[in-house]
Amino acid sequence: MSLGRTLPTLGALGVAGLLALAAPNAFATGDTGFYLGGGVGQTHGDGNFDDEAEHWKLIGGYNFGWLPFLDVGAELAYVNTGTLDGKANGHSASLDVESFQATGVLGWSLGPLGLYAKAGMADWDADRRGHGISGDPSGTDPVYGVGARFGLFGLTGRLELERLDTDEIGDLDMVTASAVYTF
Repeated sequence: MSLGRTLPTLGALGVAGLLALAAPNAFATGDTGFYLGGGVGQTHGDGNFDDEAEHWKLIGGYNFGWLPFLDVGAELAYVNTGTLDGKANGHSASLDVESFQATGVLGWSLGPLGLYAKAGMADWDADRRGHGISGDPSGTDPVYGVGARFGLFGLTGRLELERLDTDEIGDLDMVTASAVYTF
């Protein structure tokens, strides 16, 4: 067998092997494009407001499908918590928080299943009520979390854990079940 006939054959086999390896990766990437959705969940406060309350969330973002097995995206969200009860200045008090969040999302995708992490900033505004309480705090603080997703035909269900890391009102830990649709 001559070298002139062997090299093209090996080259063709190499290209075929690379295409065979790449085919599952093309299916593994999450949906690419803009997405919108919403969710509900549970918020747990700490510090003076060590309580739990329900919250709801609106989500919008874009997922870039650049690399196999890797989801990279950017997300905006609005989160509105229910009332957290607690104590301030020795008296009963309550706290309601709403936040606008901007996060980067990085995930590992295996077809319809995926895991992801997110990190960014949240601009929050709190409404404190109670005897002897003055002022409604607000601020911009880090928000980060992890989640899992399952998606088919552009519709994705997500379950995520997030933390709004504030010093002024204590940390807010959130568990959210949501659905998003990718356009």
